[in-house]
Amino acid sequence: MLRNRVFYALLLTMMTAIYIFTNTYYTLTLLGLCILLPLLSLGLMLFSRRGLSITLDVPQSVEKKDAVFTYHFVNHSLFPVARATFTIELENQMTGSKMMRKVNATVGGKKTVDAHLSMKGSKVGTVIISTKKICVYDAFGLFTLKKASLTDQATVVYPDLREAAVYMEKPIETMGDGSRYSPDRPGQDVSEIFALRDYVPGDEVRKIHWKLSSKIDKTMVRDFSLPLNYSLFLLLELTLGKEEVVDAVVELYLSLSKALLESGINHNLAWYDAGEGAFHVRELDAFEDLDMASAQLLSSYASDKKAVALDYYGASGYRSRNSTLVYVVSDLDLDKVAEMEVSQTMKTIYVYDDEQKRDEAEQAVQLVPISVREAAEGIPEIMV
Repeated sequence: MLRNRVFYALLLTMMTAIYIFTNTYYTLTLLGLCILLPLLSLGLMLFSRRGLSITLDVPQSVEKKDAVFTYHFVNHSLFPVARATFTIELENQMTGSKMMRKVNATVGGKKTVDAHLSMKGSKVGTVIISTKKICVYDAFGLFTLKKASLTDQATVVYPDLREAAVYMEKPIETMGDGSRYSPDRPGQDVSEIFALRDYVPGDEVRKIHWKLSSKIDKTMVRDFSLPLNYSLFLLLELTLGKEEVVDAVVELYLSLSKALLESGINHNLAWYDAGEGAFHVRELDAFEDLDMASAQLLSSYASDKKAVALDYYGASGYRSRNSTLVYVVSDLDLDKVAEMEVSQTMKTIYVYDDEQKRDEAEQAVQLVPISVREAAEGIPEIMV
């Protein structure tokens, strides 16, 4: 706008000088037009600004590959909006990263215009969309008036879950202490009976209750219980760092959880939310549980400290020699990991983008190193 004003000032000065030296009707007319047209443009801009409404439509959640939000411009005035501009700030709540964009729009009189903006390049987490510095310009770009900023809105960007092959080194369902069981689903813990029922073809022979069957002269079957204190604990260390690394860690973590459920392996999902200052643990035995846990995780804040989630796990009642801890991390505290390995069956999955740090970590502790590039291209087979 400053450039337009400078150009207009020079034009007005030149036309004034020409009129003074020529003193003709034509040059006086041109000088008058130079003065009146900007004033007319200002008047039209005042009407169009008052008739312009801008709304933002943001979905509650989006996939990374097709993340789009939409601005609706409605001009109720008969006069066109020559140019409207505003600034968009996209802030990822999880990583703290910010991205700025500037939008320009022209809206004809009594017209509606939709602008679909892509969030291509956004990473997983909750993204806050702020619309600020809304300005309406006249046709010559000499005058501008502001409009009120829009209310901030948020959308949850979900990860692209990868196919993962996860294998268990030993059986898991009979390793817990059996103190907590599902009230509505059977499992394979033979130490506790979930229900007794009539035999149906296909039932395992080992489930037949021979003593009871002989007493009532009817074949009865025992359904065993499903322990809720699962022997597999999937722990995420959500730490601030490069946005692409945090993105890879979360995608890998949720992909592992999905792969475990697909293999029929129930497990605990846990992480530390620095925004709430709380350690969250979710017991997963169905994909619906993973969906709810994912939504909560993606609304969390990463911590600026190392091994916070590991500390909370170590102090919790979930820690057990009989359970397997799968620790997904991108910023290792080698001393704490080494200490935990002494008293806990543990598998550390280290997501890295620095080869030197990976080499140093491999010399200090046992881990499964996965590069950011590998995580993006496809997760390798993992033994836990």
